Amino acid sequence: MNVPEIKSVRGEAVPAWIETLRAAGYVPYIATSESLLPTFNTAPFGQKAQGFLMENPDHGAFHEAYLLSNSLSFKSPDLKMPHWVLIDCALMQTAVVGFMKARADLPDSFLDHYRRDPSIDLDRLDYIPVSGQIASPTAGGKNLSGFSLFSLGSTLGAPKRLGLYTKALALEVYRAAGYEWLYGITQYDNPAIKIHGRFSPRMEIVQPIVSLHPKKDMTLIYRMAVDYDPMRIDEPLEAIEPSFWLQANDIAGKNRMQRGIADGKRYSIAPPFAVTRNGEIHLPIIEEKIK
Repeated sequence: MNVPEIKSVRGEAVPAWIETLRAAGYVPYIATSESLLPTFNTAPFGQKAQGFLMENPDHGAFHEAYLLSNSLSFKSPDLKMPHWVLIDCALMQTAVVGFMKARADLPDSFLDHYRRDPSIDLDRLDYIPVSGQIASPTAGGKNLSGFSLFSLGSTLGAPKRLGLYTKALALEVYRAAGYEWLYGITQYDNPAIKIHGRFSPRMEIVQPIVSLHPKKDMTLIYRMAVDYDPMRIDEPLEAIEPSFWLQANDIAGKNRMQRGIADGKRYSIAPPFAVTRNGEIHLPIIEEKIK
């Protein structure tokens, strides 16, 4: 597969990080269904993404590799996404978007993971997916719901912030700025919270405790109106003085926020989104009265 050159779209400048990733061999991909592919922006930030379609049997090896790559990122085979979830919830509803890298450019020790997986025929793979993000429109068509952001960048010694760039790439493919809200679910102690917060001026907590989740006391649902500058996505953010600091495992504090939301308050996570103090993660929280 030939890697296309980057070209500016709509007369806009191409972010430097896209050029850096391309120079390092990272190529955008979109895994979806044939009928859905035309609905996406298939040339995000001026670089044409390679499509991998559910209906094409020649693309099956890539989809299998995605499932393994995703589980490797979360460091547990128990977290490997079931095939039916990939098909029913992703490929038939929306798309997986991320970066892939040529098999020939990956360390042999890394490729051993794929050789050992009986569902993967490594000889059929020219490229391996090494990051990904899924987001899908919700009922009503006004909102997006994102999940399963992953990156193997630290494993591969990739340019830093591959996860951040993957989310930016995906939001461009989904045309996320055209939706009212982007919803997501994450954990208070998840390092990815520093990624999620960069795509809007406000990362609002809409559910401080998710009772249905196995990690209910550590899990939150957030929403944001996507509004960011892709040219400056990796620049340092100015810290904002919070109303209070929330320790990641402070259940009482989360319950207070839950009650506060019911009383008409709004809580948002402010830059830098999370800091570590004495081995504990703390989040800067802005509290506002809205009604």
